[in-house]
Amino acid sequence: MGRLVQLLVLLLVLQIALIAGLNVTRTDLSTVADRSLLISAAIEEVDLLTIEGPDGGTVSLRKHGATWIVPEDGDFPADQEKVEAFISRVSELERGMPVGTTPAALSRFRVTESNFERRITLGSKDDVLTVFFLGTSPRARMTYARSRDDTSVYEVQLAAYDAPTGSEDWQDEMAVEVPYPDIVTLEIPGMIKLIRSRRPDADQDTGNSTQLGDKVWNSPDLDPDEKIHQQSADALARKVSALRIIDVLGRDVRPGFGLDPPELTVSVETTSNDKVTYELGPIDGEEDYVFKASTRPEYFRLPDYLAKSLLKATHRDSLVRKSKEPTD
Repeated sequence: MGRLVQLLVLLLVLQIALIAGLNVTRTDLSTVADRSLLISAAIEEVDLLTIEGPDGGTVSLRKHGATWIVPEDGDFPADQEKVEAFISRVSELERGMPVGTTPAALSRFRVTESNFERRITLGSKDDVLTVFFLGTSPRARMTYARSRDDTSVYEVQLAAYDAPTGSEDWQDEMAVEVPYPDIVTLEIPGMIKLIRSRRPDADQDTGNSTQLGDKVWNSPDLDPDEKIHQQSADALARKVSALRIIDVLGRDVRPGFGLDPPELTVSVETTSNDKVTYELGPIDGEEDYVFKASTRPEYFRLPDYLAKSLLKATHRDSLVRKSKEPTD
């Protein structure tokens, strides 16, 4: 009887050890699977990114030297941080356990060559490094995905809208920006020239400091009883600095561009003596405006709310006050 008990105890110990071993093995395998990447490519070599949508929309971005450009928009600069962040993100996409491997599953999840939400290609020197597909979404911020080299479908933390197919979504919207602190003069030809300079009493503690700091706006185009409304002039400088394009309209002027003459012209000079002239006019039949910067050969689309805000801020009545009126 004693030997039987000992044998049963031994069998129980062996069973426990076997179960524990299997659990460890499964955990290890799961960890390996969880840590494996969706795609395998030398990301540092990538100089071409192409994103295709289900409706035929396609955008290609190419790295020229150290700069990403949008070839279809005349090699216009792309948003460098956005492109680099996207490539880094897709290179780190982790796959877990497969959610499907059959042809029916690939079609159902929309990750086939002819049925997809996004087909994304990474290339280098005209060679394809990798291709992968984004399909339907099981839940927020997650998408079914498959590498072309794999017949398995996985869930990854990336949405199709994170990979837009419009070139305007990848353009550098700040390509014509003049940083606000760099602005020294603002001139609206035929109306007024504003000059920003250091306040005479900037080094003295007069108790009169304002949100403008130690700078003040003046103008040579004032009558004896006029003065610059400081907050309005500063607001104009900030609006000019905040100009953001929403699309490139090409390099050729079109009949519908309201630039002959422009509705508004603003010239800017910076602390480094750089000069840029902005021209603004309505687009015939549209709400948005066309926008031209002298530093770029392209014409741009400017949203109407920005254009109208800038037009309002350039009215002389907004910038100038009679001396007896409060200026702040």
